[in-house]
Amino acid sequence: MQPPGRADTGTVVIATLLLILGAAALWESREFSALGSIFPRTIGIVLVIACVITLWRTLRGRTRPSRGLFPDGWIRGVLLMAVMSLWIALLEPVGFVVAGVVAYVLLALITEREPMTPRRFLRFVLVAAAFVTAFQVIFVHGLKVQLPTGTLFVSRA
Repeated sequence: MQPPGRADTGTVVIATLLLILGAAALWESREFSALGSIFPRTIGIVLVIACVITLWRTLRGRTRPSRGLFPDGWIRGVLLMAVMSLWIALLEPVGFVVAGVVAYVLLALITEREPMTPRRFLRFVLVAAAFVTAFQVIFVHGLKVQLPTGTLFVSRA
C-alpha cells in the first residue's frame, strides 16, 4: 500500500488521459452503425470503467508498489501508450494477428506486478495467441469485419 495521503501523480495523470480517450471513443462511436459501433463502444466502456477504478484506488492510496519489470507511475503509463501506438502502427504492415500478439505480450509485461519468469512469459505468449486468434475468428467470421492481414510478408511477384 502507498503511504496515506500520497497519490501516485503519474498514475492519476495517465488514468485521466485514458479516461478522456475512452469517453472520446464513446462519443465518436455514436455516429457509427449498430454493428460498427460494437467494438469502439465496448473498448470505450471498459477503458472508462478501468480508469475510474484506477483513479479511485490511487487517490485513496489503495495500490501496492510494483515488483514487476517497470515501476508504477508515469513510466508505466507512457510505455502503455507507446505500446498501443506501436500496435496501431503495426496493424497494416504485419497484420492483426502478429500485431495483436506482440501488443498483448508487451502490455502484459508492462502491467505485470510480479517478477517475470520464463514460465510466466511463455504463458503470456500462449494466452496472447489464443485471445488474438479468438478475436480474429469472432470478427472475421462472426461479425464479417475485415481485419488487416499484413503487407510485409506478402510476395510481390
